Amino acid sequence: MEHAKDEYRLSYVRMDDPPEHQMQRQPLSASDQVILSQGSGSLGSSWIWEILSCAIAVASLAGIIVVLYMYNGKSMPDWPYGITLNAVISLLTTLMKAAMAFPITEALSQLKWSWFSRGNKLSDLALLDAASRGAFGAALVLFRFIPRYLVTIGCLVLVVAAAIAPFVQQVIAINLRPVHSSNSSSIQICNTSMYTDYGEGAGPGLNQVPLSTLASIYTGIFQDPSASSPSVTTTCPTGNCTFVPYQSLGFCSRCANITDQLTLNKTSLGLSTIENYDYRLPNGFSFSTSQTGMYLLNSTNGLPLLKIDTKNLPLIMNFTAISASGYGVPPQVSATECALYFCVDTYEATVKDGKLNERVVSSATSTNMTTDAGLDNIYLTPDTCYVNGTQRDDKSECTYPVNAFSRLAMSNSLRPLLNGTGQLYMSNRPYWSTDTAKALYGVQGNLTDISTVFTSLATSLTMHARNQVCSASVRGMTWTVESFVNVRWPWMILPIALVGMTIIFLAVTMIKTRNQYIWKSSPLALLFSDLAVDGHHTLERNPSLSGMEDVSKKMKVWLEITSTGVKLKGIPR
Repeated sequence: MEHAKDEYRLSYVRMDDPPEHQMQRQPLSASDQVILSQGSGSLGSSWIWEILSCAIAVASLAGIIVVLYMYNGKSMPDWPYGITLNAVISLLTTLMKAAMAFPITEALSQLKWSWFSRGNKLSDLALLDAASRGAFGAALVLFRFIPRYLVTIGCLVLVVAAAIAPFVQQVIAINLRPVHSSNSSSIQICNTSMYTDYGEGAGPGLNQVPLSTLASIYTGIFQDPSASSPSVTTTCPTGNCTFVPYQSLGFCSRCANITDQLTLNKTSLGLSTIENYDYRLPNGFSFSTSQTGMYLLNSTNGLPLLKIDTKNLPLIMNFTAISASGYGVPPQVSATECALYFCVDTYEATVKDGKLNERVVSSATSTNMTTDAGLDNIYLTPDTCYVNGTQRDDKSECTYPVNAFSRLAMSNSLRPLLNGTGQLYMSNRPYWSTDTAKALYGVQGNLTDISTVFTSLATSLTMHARNQVCSASVRGMTWTVESFVNVRWPWMILPIALVGMTIIFLAVTMIKTRNQYIWKSSPLALLFSDLAVDGHHTLERNPSLSGMEDVSKKMKVWLEITSTGVKLKGIPR
C-alpha cells in the first residue's frame, strides 16, 4: 500500500475548474477527453509543416536516386567550382535526414501528451521529451519501453537514421576501367616497301652489310641465351596499348639434328692401339678426331642441307656442323644443320604497364626465289595476309620485296663468321679458330647449343631491320584508365525504408491523435497547466495551442520563489 501511495499519476486538468476542484481532479474520463478535443485547428496546431517536411524527404530521396541513376556506369562528372558527386549526394542526404527528423520528433512530442491521457508516471514526461530531441534520448526510450508502443517505432527510426549517411556513401563505388585514349601508339615494322640494306665490298659481288647490321650479327651470335631478347621500338604514351594482328619482314632460322646421317670409319695409327675416327655426311662434309688430337667442332656453310627443305625458301645461307662433346672411345659426336632465311612474321602484341609482349603467330612464307636466283630481287608472300588487322584473301597487298644485294651482302658477311674449328689438346686447353666458332659450340656443340645461337641471330637481325633499316610502323589502340561511378543499389534499402517508416509513423500518429489537441513540442501546454495568475486579473482559459499562444503574447511571467516552492506567476496585460 505504501508503494502505491508513492506512485503519482499525471493527467489532463481542465483549466477552467476552480482550484478546489483541480486539487480533487482524477484522471480524465472518456467524456472529459471528448471536451478536450474541441481544438481550433489553425496552421500552427495542424500537421501541415510535418507533411511538407515528409514531402521534402521524399523529394531528397528521389533526387539521390535520380542522380545516382544518371551517373551510374559513367565517368566522374567534372562540375564547376570543384563540386563532386559525393558532395551533392551528401547534401541531399543531409537534407533528407533533417526532413525526416522534424516530423518524427514532432510526432513523438504529440505522443507524449497522449501518453498521459490515461495517466502514467511523471518521470515518463522527461524521458519522452528527451526522445523527441535526438537519437540518444530515443535510444533510452527503446530500452525503457516494450516495442509494442507506437513511440518506440519513432524512436527506432531516429536511432537508425544516424546510419543513413554512411549507407548512402556506400552506395557510390569509384572503380577504374580502360578507355580509349586520343594519344597515338605505334610499333616499328618492315612493311611491303623494298627491303634495302647493303654496302660496298672489295669488288663486284663482294658486298657487305653496313656496320650497324654487322653489330646486330655479333650481338645475335655472342648474346647470352639467358639475357632478354632485343625489343622493337614501340610508342605507347600511357603504357597500355593493343595492336591488331600485323605482319613484318624479318629473319628466321631452322635447325635439324642430322647425327643419324653420319658414317664412321675407324683407322689405327700403325701398331698403336690409338684409333682415328673419321665421320662423314652424305653431302661430303667430314670430321676427324682421335685420342691424341681431339677435335671439338668443324663447321662450314654452302653445302646442301640433308633434312631441311629449302624449296621456295628465301635462303640467305645454310650451315653444317659436326661436333664432339669431349674425350671418349669413341667420342660422343653429333651433327647439326641450320638455315637462315628471310620470312614474313605475323604478330600479336600488347603493351601492359609499359612492358611489351609481342608474340609471333605465324612465319609461314612462300617466295619466287629459286636456287639460281642470282642477283634478282626476291618477293615474299605470307600464307595469311593481314591488312590493317583484317585478313585478306587477295595476297597481292602482302608482297614483301627484298633487294638482291641485301641478301648477297648478308650472306657474304655471315659466311666467314660461321666457318671454324675447335680442338682440345691433351692439356685440356681448347683452341678455337674463331671466336664465333667458340660461341657456336657453346657447352657441347649439339643441336640445342647451335639452334640457340641461330635463333638469337635471327631475332637480333629482325629487331635491327625493324628498328633501323625500315621506317614503317603500324598504329595501335592506346588505352588509359578513368574513374567511373558504380552504384551499389542494395545499400539504398535502408534510406528508402526509413523514409517510408517516417511517413507511416506520422500518418499513424495523426490518426491516433485526431481527437486530441495538437500541442506537439510546444512547452506552453506544460506551463499553462500550473500557471498562477494574479487575483486582480482575469485569464481566458483556452486549452488549444493557438489559444495558449494568444494568451502567452498578452502576459508577462516571472519566476516566484515562495515557501512552498518555485512557481510561475503571470499578469495579463
